[in-house]
Amino acid sequence: MKDLLKLVALVGAILAASFAFVALQQKKGYGLTEGTPAPPLRLPALQGGEIALDSYRGRVVLVNFWATWCPPCVEEMPSLEGLHRALGREGLVVLGVSIDEDGAALEAFVRRAGVTFPILRDPGGRGPTAAWRTTGYPETFVLDGTGKIVRKIVGPARWDTPEAINWFRGVLKPGAPS
Repeated sequence: MKDLLKLVALVGAILAASFAFVALQQKKGYGLTEGTPAPPLRLPALQGGEIALDSYRGRVVLVNFWATWCPPCVEEMPSLEGLHRALGREGLVVLGVSIDEDGAALEAFVRRAGVTFPILRDPGGRGPTAAWRTTGYPETFVLDGTGKIVRKIVGPARWDTPEAINWFRGVLKPGAPS
């Protein structure tokens, strides 16, 4: 009887730990997946004013969460700029969401790197970006015109390769499968 109680207690503890682990993963960001609607996003822009994600409804939007203290983020920034310059006139919107606490360092980096797409600010990632449940930086979401997540990329990527540009051109075409 004692052994049976120990077994039941052990199985109960394992089940509780499993449920807690899954709940924690979903809270940390694993819950946002391709095919789900993107959370709202309204933040101050480094260039002034405020930008709301829903103002881009009907357009393909790339949202990149990053920081200047993140070497892979800094490394991928020129390719994001290249993608923006290549496809901005064709309708692609590129938004950078910086979680930098130091606004002066962020401004200096953006100026030095020649970034021309909008950079939004959410110091520490504690504001609206928390709803995006990113798991690390950089982390990028590509949204279709309805605001649905088409792709989620964790880690750095090369955004300005011919393959990437062709993929985005396909997504930018009306009625194109994503």
